Amino acid sequence: MLLYDPTASVFTFDGTRMDLAEEFRDNPRGPFSADLQRILDRMRTTPLKGRYVLLVIEPFRVWQLARLSGERGEAPIPVDSVRYTSAAIAEWDIFKRRWKDLTGVTVTVADPVL
Repeated sequence: MLLYDPTASVFTFDGTRMDLAEEFRDNPRGPFSADLQRILDRMRTTPLKGRYVLLVIEPFRVWQLARLSGERGEAPIPVDSVRYTSAAIAEWDIFKRRWKDLTGVTVTVADPVL
């Protein structure tokens, strides 16, 4: 098994590229530009410990934000009772959280209008 080394990543991205955040917001299912796809690949290959996930509370109705423990067999840890009633809003929120974690820059793009 290969171990993840966060310092070994050769791909970094400019956290001020809000055009890419807008692209994701406007079309979260893709297809994505090459630049956005690289960012999403980076976001999706972070260590399991602490990675944001969604827990289904009520199928197709309510989701809970959680973080993975990083330990096999241990349940994800809910995040401050953050719940969503829209999968699109939940995925957008996780995208913004991962962006902030990787770049230190807060996404300033307005939330999608549903």
